[in-house]
Amino acid sequence: MKQNSSIEPPRLSIVMPVFNHAALVVEMMASIRANTWTDWELIAVDDGSDVADFQLVAEFTAGDERIRYVRRDREPKGAQTCRNIGFAMSRGEYVAFFDSDDWVTPVCLEQRIRVIGQHPELDFMVFPAGVYRDGGILVEPGCSMFGYPIYGDDIAAFCNRTLPFVVWNNLYRRSSLLANGIRWDERLLSLQDAAFNLAVLTKGLKYAYATDVAADYAYRLSTGGSVSKQIGGAAHFCSNVLATEIAYSLVQQRFAHHYDLALYRGALYVYVKVAREGYEADFVAAMARVIARYSPLYGRWFRLQMWLTRRLMSLLPYRVARQLPLAFDLLRRWLVEELWIPRRQKKWMKSL
Repeated sequence: MKQNSSIEPPRLSIVMPVFNHAALVVEMMASIRANTWTDWELIAVDDGSDVADFQLVAEFTAGDERIRYVRRDREPKGAQTCRNIGFAMSRGEYVAFFDSDDWVTPVCLEQRIRVIGQHPELDFMVFPAGVYRDGGILVEPGCSMFGYPIYGDDIAAFCNRTLPFVVWNNLYRRSSLLANGIRWDERLLSLQDAAFNLAVLTKGLKYAYATDVAADYAYRLSTGGSVSKQIGGAAHFCSNVLATEIAYSLVQQRFAHHYDLALYRGALYVYVKVAREGYEADFVAAMARVIARYSPLYGRWFRLQMWLTRRLMSLLPYRVARQLPLAFDLLRRWLVEELWIPRRQKKWMKSL
């Protein structure tokens, strides 16, 4: 296969933010290097790693002209900024956004280039993934299984804050992202991936699932310090409110009020994640304003649920007081995540 050069752009650009966990970063980069497809560039943007971690990764990448390992050169700090920097530097016909602590199969890149090449009408394709386990991929039905066509309406799923696919499932035509002005929202401290995917879907980009290939990407459930684990932290309150507003704005601009119920359920999911640590009146008030601005009916319902929560807090333990007004929503969420999603995944896998 054709080798990349400094003159001719590569066929594939891989953009990857990096922050500490040098051993895992090296393992991920090694899995990319081991791929059968060699016409790629890897743009790894460091978000301020410790000196020892940065040096270890720099030593590993030295001598491979396909890898550009650079430091983030502007604010704000965060993976979303690093991805935008890397995307601006990319030159490939296709672009993939990978995480630095995961792992890909030796045929991942070749498989993705081959399949999307058969569909010139598409702006991106979604590829199946699994969980990293013992040096390979474990594909097991559950909420950690992404990239499979089980939802029917992916926009509704994203509004609900369930994820049909994560950005690393996808291979994009770089020209499609450029033409539609799609970038990572650098204001978000969490939920950036869902915001990016909603932007892609609401812009009307054409896509399809790769249903006849094996899972080619394995992600690690947790490596410590995960942004997703910090969704309830005080520093993330404003970001969570903003992420909720972005979801409403993107979806309603294209679909008016068609997805208001799904958006409300997604807003409740964000609230529940934050409220686990305690009732934050400012956060609740901000969420209420956003919901009411875009959907007055659900705004009133949310305020009623919060009013009941405050009343119950004087009588019951906080956890019970928080859960009772949301009992129906919490039960529905549990049924979807623990029963409906795994059953649909099993059914789909049996049909292969």
